[in-house]
Amino acid sequence: MMNIIKRLFRRLFKSLVSFYGPALLTIIFALLQAHFFPGSPVWPIGVFFIFIMVIFGRYVKW
Repeated sequence: MMNIIKRLFRRLFKSLVSFYGPALLTIIFALLQAHFFPGSPVWPIGVFFIFIMVIFGRYVKW
């Protein structure tokens, strides 16, 4: 029974990371950019999001 619960939580965690990981990383990047570099341009956030989507699509295979 414990093995089934562990597999269930592992599967839920993997799906949450794969669904919300890129968006969460992009939000964190945007907040850090606004905090450390006020007045900086917005376009690096989009480039970062595309880069993260490529990385997740290519290297994060569950």
